[in-house]
Amino acid sequence: MATQFVKEQTSKGNVDVTELPPKFRELEDKVDKIKTLHESFLKLSVNYTKKHYDYQPVFAEQAKDLASSVSAGWTTLITGSSPTGPNPNTETPPSLAHAYCKAAKTVAAEMNPQEPITVALNKFGDTQEVIGEARLKMDDTIVEKFHKPYTTTLNQLIAHASKARRNVHMARLNYDAARHKMKTVKPGSEEGARAEMEATEDAFVAAVDDAMSKMTLVVESPEPLRGLSDLVAAQLKYFKEAHEALAALSPEIDELQVTSEALKNSA
Repeated sequence: MATQFVKEQTSKGNVDVTELPPKFRELEDKVDKIKTLHESFLKLSVNYTKKHYDYQPVFAEQAKDLASSVSAGWTTLITGSSPTGPNPNTETPPSLAHAYCKAAKTVAAEMNPQEPITVALNKFGDTQEVIGEARLKMDDTIVEKFHKPYTTTLNQLIAHASKARRNVHMARLNYDAARHKMKTVKPGSEEGARAEMEATEDAFVAAVDDAMSKMTLVVESPEPLRGLSDLVAAQLKYFKEAHEALAALSPEIDELQVTSEALKNSA
């Protein structure tokens, strides 16, 4: 087999190589495209598995999170008590919307609650929290209905088809080596060489059939479209909820702006 492989790699088209069925080549091309689709999307959808992927947390917040985790660990180790839950005032916001909420609420807490800007900041913070929670739900849905299924398909269905294709390559090398041996066999050894060639041919045919079956499963799988549909549905739900929240907030902010200007003019 190794000799046959070297011949094919170093020849200039003079080696007799068994052709694979056109249907096999067609399936290979389709599977390669589907594999590329999954790999490309998974490089993007992996972001939904990460916290605050849509903004860069302030380093100080990350340091506080680490310090809190270490402190809680030492407390548990020394006292044997169960650690308390995270402090919402020091925990790094899980999304950009949550970060806006935290910033607005923190500033508003230090201002006159009667001033329009304070009221606006609190309303803005509440709205951003709603948007942030909706985004977290979207993330969870996309991970469960898109990222995980696509990962499973790539690591199982497509991987099995790829392995079967490699088996075809090895079986073809064995078969072509046996055919070449049959052509150059010494008189009296024809029967053994013929038996070897027939056995490798059977193995080659079986490998081709197995690979085509596994590639067909990949090509006919409804998962890519189903996952894409679930991804779009999750995004639509999130953007709809975000739009509704902002649409309700916008006129209130505008009204507070008018009130603020009126107060300034009357002062």
